[in-house]
Amino acid sequence: MRIFRRFNNLPIEKKLLLVSVIPILTLAVLSIITFNSVQTFSRDEDRLNQVYHVQTTAADYLRLVVDLETGFRGFVLTLQPKFLNPYHAAKQRVLEVGRTLAHMVEHDQEQHAEILKTQALVQTLMEDKDRLIEQAKQGHADEALEYIESGAGRRLMLSIREEIARFDKREGEVLRQTLERTSKDRGFLLTVIVGGGSLALIPMVFVIRLLAQSIAGPLVSLAKSVENRPGGPVPEVQVLDRGDEIGDLTRVMHEMSQQIREFIGQIQTSEAALRNLNIDLSNSESKYRGIVDNAPFGIFTAKDGRIIFCNRQNWRLAGHDPDHSLDPERIWDAIHSVDRDQVSDAFSKATTQQVPFENVFRFVHPDGTTHKVLSRAVPIRDGQGSGSLYQGFNVDITAFEQMKEKLSRTERLATLGQVAAGIAHEIRNPLVGIGSTTSLLMEDFPPEDAKRQDLQTILQETRRLDRIVTQIVEYARPRDIVPGSFEMAALVEETLDLVRHSAGKKRLNLTVSFPPDLPALEADRDQIKQVVLNVIQNSIEALEEYGDIRIEALEELRDGHRGLLTTIQDNGKGINPEDLPRIFDPFFTMGKRRGTGLGLAICRNIIEEHGGNVRADSQAGVGTAISIWLPLTLQPQPAMSA
Repeated sequence: MRIFRRFNNLPIEKKLLLVSVIPILTLAVLSIITFNSVQTFSRDEDRLNQVYHVQTTAADYLRLVVDLETGFRGFVLTLQPKFLNPYHAAKQRVLEVGRTLAHMVEHDQEQHAEILKTQALVQTLMEDKDRLIEQAKQGHADEALEYIESGAGRRLMLSIREEIARFDKREGEVLRQTLERTSKDRGFLLTVIVGGGSLALIPMVFVIRLLAQSIAGPLVSLAKSVENRPGGPVPEVQVLDRGDEIGDLTRVMHEMSQQIREFIGQIQTSEAALRNLNIDLSNSESKYRGIVDNAPFGIFTAKDGRIIFCNRQNWRLAGHDPDHSLDPERIWDAIHSVDRDQVSDAFSKATTQQVPFENVFRFVHPDGTTHKVLSRAVPIRDGQGSGSLYQGFNVDITAFEQMKEKLSRTERLATLGQVAAGIAHEIRNPLVGIGSTTSLLMEDFPPEDAKRQDLQTILQETRRLDRIVTQIVEYARPRDIVPGSFEMAALVEETLDLVRHSAGKKRLNLTVSFPPDLPALEADRDQIKQVVLNVIQNSIEALEEYGDIRIEALEELRDGHRGLLTTIQDNGKGINPEDLPRIFDPFFTMGKRRGTGLGLAICRNIIEEHGGNVRADSQAGVGTAISIWLPLTLQPQPAMSA
């Protein structure tokens, strides 16, 4: 009893040191024995893995020998060179696998000798077959056929199979012995772990009981007294007469309980007021969050030039899912690459000068669509007059810009329609008279007369003017869409038949790549054919000799509508970046001697009247790609032009 009292008065650190010596020694001895057992077991597993790899490699070796025989027989019987490909592949691999297999079993003299014998048989097999293949290539296949019919190759293959079978049988015996040894080692390891663990429990139980009586017991009694709280909300802690840390703990807790009682009264007086304040703050925050999250425009906050907050609509404008948490700075990546630098510079300048920010730029969505945005932000100043925060708003003005563009194009269409009507009436009739008169005058001059050549020039230019008048009227007039269902692949083939002669003059390579399961298209077949023909003719004119034109199509979903995307790509001289945005404008040409600049403009009108769109991508010196997207189900739009 006196010894136990002295033990209680010792510091906890010394108690733990004294009671841990026996368990530590026990665990050390157990760990050494366990380590040796684990090492032995690991070596057994390594041997099992080696046997497995040897058996796998032997099976691969036999399969390659079979491939040699199969390739040889296929060539000899058909004299088709394609059967030599697997033969040569197997021949190259069988030597490598044979050397690997010999190296893997070089520690086993019997197995090593067996595999060397097999390699010699395989070498003989390959030499016979190489000789017979060469004779067959030279037109003397009789000996090879006799070789097959006599069964010489089959007997050699049978010998190889028997050698490999004996090899596998010895490896199987090695595997059986290794498994038996592994089972014994596993049993010994389990015995060491279970038995040693049981022996280690005895000193551990003694140590735990000693610690429970000296440390855990008093602590549990102290915890129970705190739970019962005999002194009210703050318990009255009984001081223990001990010289260790537990005695010191009871004395400190007794003093702390006295101090806590004094502070509880002060806390209770302010608790009600704080609870009411939190309720008001929570209601205000919920109201603000609801307004911000459901606002029909983008809201963002910036601090020190960095975006720190975006509401849900702002993420939608940028093409991101608002339910996925992202770094607000990622909003810059969604800005169109052409606009990004100027927007960043303008925003940096505004934040530096602490002035309002306003800009118009484009967000690019992952599907390639763009949304035009009006962005405004103002500095928020604190009580000292400094403005480190910016509160901004992004408004989608895409629909407004589209409506503005449609209105402008409609106005131009009305003007152009009046002009076209006047041209058709006032110019075409005189042109007919000029052409007819010129044709009559040409009959009065012999072919070698220079004046006849001048008259021929007048006639050609008259016809060119008539063609320009026809295209202007075609461009300005509204079109009636006659819908029908057809296969785009068939339409492209028909169009290529019309241009093969002109493409053949330049020795162009025309490639068509259409999936077999491409759905049918509902549209005006003649109008779509006119578009495809115009684009292909432009590509032919842009190419030099031996150029390439590739036509591809695939199904693509846009804005919830299934559609067909057809791309016509060439590797011609390409279009300069400054000209690319204007190629669909009327009367815009890029040096075509007899072009009117209305072909692509008419194509755009036709595609947009079908509810689709057309886009051009080009790089000078590399080539041009025209992409035409049409909905599978016809969605006619109001006629637009200009």
